[in-house]
Amino acid sequence: MSEVHADAGHLQVTFHDDDETPLEFVIELLHSVFKKPIADAIRFTEAVNKYGEAVCDAYPRAVANELLEMARQRTRASGHPLRITSKAVAGSGAEELEYRCKLCGTLSGKNQLFLKGSVTLVCDDCMYEVTSKQPKITRTKQFDYACEALAWHFAGVPQDQLVASSRLFPGHMRADVQAAVDELFSASPIRFFGIHEPRRYETLTIAALTRNGRDAYAIAPAQYHDVDIGESAPMRCLQNGLWLSQTAGLRYAVVLSSHREYGYEAGTRIEIAVPAGALGGEFVQRCFSELESALSAARSYRGKILSLDGGSDYRGRSKGVMVHKLPSVRREDVILPEATLKLLDRNVLNFVESRAQLRRLGQSTRKGILLYGPPGTGKTHTIRYLASNLPGHTTLIITAAQVPACAP
Repeated sequence: MSEVHADAGHLQVTFHDDDETPLEFVIELLHSVFKKPIADAIRFTEAVNKYGEAVCDAYPRAVANELLEMARQRTRASGHPLRITSKAVAGSGAEELEYRCKLCGTLSGKNQLFLKGSVTLVCDDCMYEVTSKQPKITRTKQFDYACEALAWHFAGVPQDQLVASSRLFPGHMRADVQAAVDELFSASPIRFFGIHEPRRYETLTIAALTRNGRDAYAIAPAQYHDVDIGESAPMRCLQNGLWLSQTAGLRYAVVLSSHREYGYEAGTRIEIAVPAGALGGEFVQRCFSELESALSAARSYRGKILSLDGGSDYRGRSKGVMVHKLPSVRREDVILPEATLKLLDRNVLNFVESRAQLRRLGQSTRKGILLYGPPGTGKTHTIRYLASNLPGHTTLIITAAQVPACAP
C-alpha cells in the first residue's frame, strides 16, 4: 500500500523491505515506472534489503502522485505486498530542494551519489574531494574473506549474473603459466590477494570463493613455490591468487589455483569471472587466446637439458619436468675412434647447423642416431658431448621404458 501526502511541493518516495515481494518485480518497477537504470535499480534493492528501507528520490508533488499511482496499480495487480511511502520534504523552493549539496549545503549539488540506499546530491567541489580519495580507499580497504572482496568488487552485480570460465594446464607448464599470468593480469590490478586453503584437494573456484559463513575462504599472504627452470634463480610460482581488475569499465576477477590429484603433479587452473553479457564473453575469450599464445611462445625450458617421469606408464603428471646441469664434455675427452667422431659431427652437429638451409629447400630437418654397445663403452659420455655442443637446443632425457613399442 502507498501513502501519499498532498500538502507539500515535493515528496520523498521511500521503498520498504518485506519477505515476499520478489526482487525482480521491484527492479522492473524501478526501471519502468521510476526510470532508473537497471544497474542503479539493482543497487537500490540491495540497499532496501540491507537497511530495511531506502529513499528512491524526491519529486514534485504532481509527479510523485502520478508515479505512486502507477506503482500502486502494478503492485496491486501482481498481488505483492510491496510498501511504498512518501513524505513532505522541507525546503524553501524547488531549486534548493533539488540542488542543495548534502555535504556542504551550497546550492550547486547536481552530482548524484548513491549512499546507504538514497540518492545524495553533492556539488562539484565535494564530488572532487570524494573521488580524489577513492584510489587510496580502494588500495587500502581491508578484507578478511574472499567473499567480501568479491562482493565489494562486483557491487551491484548479483552473483547469478556472474559468468566464470576456466582453463586447466598440466603441471610441467607451471613456470610458463606463471610467466604468462604475470604478463596478462599482474601489471595493474585493483587488488590482489592470496587465499588460505584449508582443504588440500579442493580446487579453488570463483563459486567456492563466494561462500560466506563458516565455509568462507580467508584472505592470506601470497604463497610461492620455487620451480627450477635451469637459470641462476628459480621461477617463483604462486600456489594461488585472486586478482580484482577492471578494463574499459568492465570489472573482472581472475583466480589462479592448483588442481591436485593424489599421486600426480598438480596442474594449474586459471578462471576468469565477468558480468554476464557479450562484452564480458568477448573479453574472456580474448584473455584465454592471449594466454595460450603466450604459452606457445614460452621459453622457460628451451635450450635446457630435461627429464620426465620414469616408468612405462609415463603421462607427464607424476613428477613433471626436471632440469639437469650436465658437465660439459670436450671433443678430445670422448674416447671414440676419430672416424666415428667425424660421423657424429657430420650427422648431428653439422646437420643442425644446416637446418635453415634444408628447410628452404623443402628437405626434412629430422635425424636420429642410435648408440649401441655394452655398458662402459662411452655411450653416455658421447651424449653429454653432443648436448654440450648444441647450445640453444632442448635436450630431453628419456628411458627405453618411456618409448612406446613400435608395432611390427
